[in-house]
Amino acid sequence: MTLIRQSLPPTLAMFAVLGLWWWLGSVAWGQDIVGQDSRRSESVTGPYTVVVDAQTLPSLQSVQFFIRVMETSTGSPSEDLTVTILTTWSESDKTGENIALSPNVAGLYTATLRFEPGRWETTILIEPPSGGSYGADGFVFDVPKPTTDSAAGFVFIGVAVVLIVGAGYLTWRIRQKQKARTLRRGDASQ
Repeated sequence: MTLIRQSLPPTLAMFAVLGLWWWLGSVAWGQDIVGQDSRRSESVTGPYTVVVDAQTLPSLQSVQFFIRVMETSTGSPSEDLTVTILTTWSESDKTGENIALSPNVAGLYTATLRFEPGRWETTILIEPPSGGSYGADGFVFDVPKPTTDSAAGFVFIGVAVVLIVGAGYLTWRIRQKQKARTLRRGDASQ
């Protein structure tokens, strides 16, 4: 029982440090999602008002699109549309179509697209079920080449070494106290 009481504070301290380390890592990762390169475009095309929000995720080489389509005359969300994000890579004739679906919220179409490094142009295409299509303003994105950040790797290795050494030191100190207590009990019983 005394062993548990003695090892509980160091164990709790170690878990607190690990929890803090995990929380700081998740906060640092979240900074990418709330990046500086967030854009908004609002345009009227045909009978629709289209609001496009785009958020770049540089470390993932991706862009999140949130597209709201409303009837211009009533302001109500438009349902049953096919929303397509047309992409063009400026370094070649490479193009792509990516359909953004909205299963949960009327009038809100979402997509996360992954891009190769380079300059990309996007256009939003709205297609109602009755036929026809309407183009809405998109964005131009410069997707950087991925970089290897060796400094981050060294920090990770350094923190791991500190935690391992700290756990080893705590284990050593606990064993030293146990030996000392055992010796004192042995002297007291004689």
